Amino acid sequence: MKLITTLKVNILSASLLFSTTVFATGKPNFNIKEFTLPSEVKDMNKSYGSVFFSPSVKGKVLIPVHFWGEVKNSGLHFVPVNTTFLNGLSMAGGPSSTAKLDNVRLTRKNADKFKVLRYDISDGGNTNVYAETLQPGDSVFIPKDQYLENRAYYTGLIGVFATVLSSILLYRQVKSD
Repeated sequence: MKLITTLKVNILSASLLFSTTVFATGKPNFNIKEFTLPSEVKDMNKSYGSVFFSPSVKGKVLIPVHFWGEVKNSGLHFVPVNTTFLNGLSMAGGPSSTAKLDNVRLTRKNADKFKVLRYDISDGGNTNVYAETLQPGDSVFIPKDQYLENRAYYTGLIGVFATVLSSILLYRQVKSD
């Protein structure tokens, strides 16, 4: 068993060393214990809203990323190393129809500090969205757009107001005759 664990760690280390973009920005701050090999998640049950991984990814190191809020398949996803922000969002099923796309948040933990990055992907995003690479433990949150709920409320309120007003006007008309 120890030999298998050592082999997995060696494969993981080798794949990280040969990865050019992980270390391109300088000193990496990855915790090797946060990485998962595809062989370790292949027997996990896939259920809605819990743990997801891409069965099409074979032989690549996977990292855990959380997708919360108005995402079609919210939950914990294992995505390949060097997955961009938009590709990861697509792997999670993409935003739902009620998503507010002008305030998407990516929360990243560096040591003991949290860094929150905000993106506007309502028009397809910008170069920052396409260049941002997901890291182990990242959390992506897409808030819900309240516009449709508020619109239904105010439309109903206007209908009640119009009914009351027409009843008053009808009462005045009948009373004056």
